[in-house]
Amino acid sequence: MADEKPLDPSAQFQEYVTEWERSVDKFFNQLMGTEQFSQSMNQLQKLQLEFQKNFRDAMANQLVMMNIPSRDDLLNLAEQVRSLDDRMARIEAALSRLASAGENEPKRRGPARTRRPPGTGED
Repeated sequence: MADEKPLDPSAQFQEYVTEWERSVDKFFNQLMGTEQFSQSMNQLQKLQLEFQKNFRDAMANQLVMMNIPSRDDLLNLAEQVRSLDDRMARIEAALSRLASAGENEPKRRGPARTRRPPGTGED
């Protein structure tokens, strides 16, 4: 009797859980490997997508009736604002290039350009 190990409840429980996990894993692997499971999952996914589409359409209709912009409306508006910002940045850059180019030009020498010839003195 000296060779007998004492009973370890935690080791027995661990063995039981491991065996249970293996049997459940084997069962679900067999179940998910069937064609019927694949077909039912496809049908569920189609139903889920259809439900999402119907919900999105209903929500869009509600927002239109309450005169509230939808997510798509806000995204379009943000895109337009971004486009305007880009255009303004290009315009500002062009204006600053023109201004700096104008500063580098030499000042014009000579008489002021008017319709009267210089020296007529009619004021």
